[in-house]
Amino acid sequence: MPHALRALDSALAIAIRRREPEAVATLLRSALQPTASLVPRPWGGDAIAAHKQLEIDRDDTIGESFELAAAPSDGEAAAFGSFVELPDGGSLPLSTVLHACPEILGAAHVEAYGHELPLLPKLLDVHTLLSLQAHPAGRPELYVVIDAEPGATIHLGLSRPLDAELLVRRVAEGTALQERLAAGCAEDPTRARRWSQWLLSDGGPPLPDATSEQAEDLRALAAINAELRAGMHAIPVAPGTVIHNAVPHPSDGLASSTLHALGNSAGRRVLALELRLAGETLRVWDHGRLPARALALREALANLPTAVDDPSSFVVTASDGPVAIDNGVFTAERVPLTSDPVVRSGTELAVFVHALRGRITLRGPADVATVIEPGHSALVPATWPQWSAQASEHEAVMMLASACIRPTRLARRSRALAQLRHVVADSHGPREVLLVANGGDGPLVAARTAARTQLLFRADGRTRITAHEERSRRGQLLGLLDAIAHLRAQVPAPDPGGVALGIMLPGQGTRLSPLTQRLHGIKPFARMPIRSHVDAPWLDAGAASLWSWGLVTQALARAGFAGVAWKWGDEPQLPSESLEQLALELRSVDAVRFGMRVQLDEDLARNKEWLLRDGEGRLAAQVRRRPLAALRERLAQAPVGTRALVNMGSPALSHAFIDALAAAFGDRDGWLDVDGYLFEALTHDEAAWAAEIARDAGLRALLEQCPDFYARVARVRAQLEQHRGAPLAIAVIDFGADTYWGDMGQLSRARDAHAVLARADDDGEFARRLACIDDVVPDRFGNRVVGDSWIPGDGSLRDSVIIDSWIARPRSTTRRAVVIDSELGETQLGDGAVVLDTSVWALDADADAFVFAALAPALQVAAHHVHTTMPVDPRDASALTLEQWCFDMREDPGSPEHYRSRVPPNPASFAEKFAQMRQRERDPEAIERALLGARRPWLQRIAAAIGLDPAQVDARLQGRAPRS
Repeated sequence: MPHALRALDSALAIAIRRREPEAVATLLRSALQPTASLVPRPWGGDAIAAHKQLEIDRDDTIGESFELAAAPSDGEAAAFGSFVELPDGGSLPLSTVLHACPEILGAAHVEAYGHELPLLPKLLDVHTLLSLQAHPAGRPELYVVIDAEPGATIHLGLSRPLDAELLVRRVAEGTALQERLAAGCAEDPTRARRWSQWLLSDGGPPLPDATSEQAEDLRALAAINAELRAGMHAIPVAPGTVIHNAVPHPSDGLASSTLHALGNSAGRRVLALELRLAGETLRVWDHGRLPARALALREALANLPTAVDDPSSFVVTASDGPVAIDNGVFTAERVPLTSDPVVRSGTELAVFVHALRGRITLRGPADVATVIEPGHSALVPATWPQWSAQASEHEAVMMLASACIRPTRLARRSRALAQLRHVVADSHGPREVLLVANGGDGPLVAARTAARTQLLFRADGRTRITAHEERSRRGQLLGLLDAIAHLRAQVPAPDPGGVALGIMLPGQGTRLSPLTQRLHGIKPFARMPIRSHVDAPWLDAGAASLWSWGLVTQALARAGFAGVAWKWGDEPQLPSESLEQLALELRSVDAVRFGMRVQLDEDLARNKEWLLRDGEGRLAAQVRRRPLAALRERLAQAPVGTRALVNMGSPALSHAFIDALAAAFGDRDGWLDVDGYLFEALTHDEAAWAAEIARDAGLRALLEQCPDFYARVARVRAQLEQHRGAPLAIAVIDFGADTYWGDMGQLSRARDAHAVLARADDDGEFARRLACIDDVVPDRFGNRVVGDSWIPGDGSLRDSVIIDSWIARPRSTTRRAVVIDSELGETQLGDGAVVLDTSVWALDADADAFVFAALAPALQVAAHHVHTTMPVDPRDASALTLEQWCFDMREDPGSPEHYRSRVPPNPASFAEKFAQMRQRERDPEAIERALLGARRPWLQRIAAAIGLDPAQVDARLQGRAPRS
């Protein structure tokens, strides 16, 4: 019986998934001994089985043994994952054990890497050459040779400078030859194997089963192989040799692996323990091996150094004995043992232990013995403050390794998230919040925000909410001036020394049609899978955006800034740099801009606005989008140390700055944006401004509307400089390269914002932290089932996220679906489908479909389509008649041809439905209550199908009743 199913027969396995304290304590009493996964490889043999004293089929060629594989984010590590055999006969995936018992890994590890194990130790049995390969940055490798035939070598490092163009040409030539040869042995695997063996060897006479043309191709391919191998060092190895494949990465200096091809053309076998991180292998060339395997040449070249390597620099030692390595990615240590215990102090990190030679006994705080047989491995929990190891008999050798804790993207974002939650819990958020909404939306937006004050801003509730409605669109600049005037009229004495928070929410949300229409025309009400804390309700996009900026208002206030921190739109953003550690001094600045470090490329240069930040953290210039070459030329003109950051949009403006804007632009009608050349004008002299006018058609259009724009901005600058008696000062805060930027502005992005919850990578882990479900242990099929949920236990749902949802009868196997606040009966979901707030008895949603607030007896939703349900007439309180709306998310619903005209099978155009759903004659909450009541028959039918008490239907509906 497969391990995943056998776990059902084990009481301990179930208790571990539930995180029962006694079960967790049982795990921590001894070192874990996961089962290794044997991986067939064309270059393998039988040495691993012999080393581990295992019996395998004689025909198997085992190339690798994954000793500890618990990295679901890596496809190969997930496919060959390790299992933990439990004392009561059950078993669990190691990844599940680590999720259920994060104490094994340690808090610092979980923050940086989540619940998975980035280290992937392997045994390698190399009988023939592995491919020429590289790995992404930050992935060095260590090879500890256990056994090797005399004269064995491995290919590692460059013996001559890397000529990328020549390499690309040779690989292309070799691939063409390989394809011709593959056609000649497509039906004869024996011939393919013989030809591959010949190509991997030192050559010799052409094979007798090849035609003259094939023999010529074989010789040409062998010549390419010889040329490429000659560009690498052949490093001799013997039992005890330790090789460290680590060189500085060409882009950032991180310890990384260089070009390597373990093994040798003479076929001299090498058995080694490899220490590395889980992750993709970038195959450069596979020696023409048949059948062909996929190459990743371009990706590999981006990660390879080009300089000649010193082969001796890779050799740590050529013989047995103690070894210690710390490359900043992982630590490794080879430790000889005798029968006398060696005592180790804990490091609050899990430690991989492998018995290179002899039997080893480990003992932890509970004095429980863990015996590791030769060739086998264990994992020492991070909670052990001290432990010992000794040879079970006379002598042994163990290898230890741990992943280094690095400031990963996940760790940086998670720290910002934790700090934000503390800002609210400690009541350090803004005391003044100003909302700028569409005309007619002010009361709704204000009531909704006020009801969440203690969740969004301050736990003590001491935040004043003021809403300003834009009856006509005014743009960022004029809109904020109107809002400030409204605030000052409402609040005669706003806090002059603090930092208020303002948000601009106007807009029609056309690109989110038909969801905007379903949200009564208020796009910021689109819900995101984000909660301020574990017991809180979901935040909508506007609330999440406001909430995220609380971290900014606190940092500005601590730095002495006084003014308004503005947030453009409904995109939550969290810095990857700690704002607390930036040592900001902002008492004397007029404004603050926020940017994000990126690698410059053509697409970004042409589509983003740029902040040129000087060495003192001030804005040297703000520049508009342009070709990359022009951006680099503009950057070259800036002072030394200037860096280009992507403009994140939202500014913080001092009270004096706002007053100067009001004096210069308060008489203007129409529309003007802050990011419509205001900061460009402030940071360009007249000559540079004239050059921009000649270059930028958008600027020329602005000047047709406001010819004296530059003169008005000059008055802003003069007033500020006169007020402070100092030159204009605009600070730029770098949010960091790993900034989190939530986006619900388009249909596909809205779907992705939820679909990411089911991903296994660090984006998925961070999304689950935002949603407060990161501690949920996956079930035996990889599902995260949360809250009031019911799904069948037959494996029809796999690797999915189910939150407060009932799914009665899935009709097929679904992977990576996300279902939230929904009730589904007979259901067929394609992989990656997202279903929110939906009650449907028979739902057939294809791959990557997005079903939002749908209500029907039966629905079919095509792949990549969105579907929602709306009332035919939202004003009709006497009857609730529903209609169905859909759209292909690969298209833009906001384009004129899609927005103004009816897109079949929709009943009307998006523009018409937007105007209808924005009615306020009937309270939108009353409409939502009616729609919720319409779900009752389907909830009752689905509840009956899964055997739930009818009272649960009432409780479910009551819990979902709309509340301001």
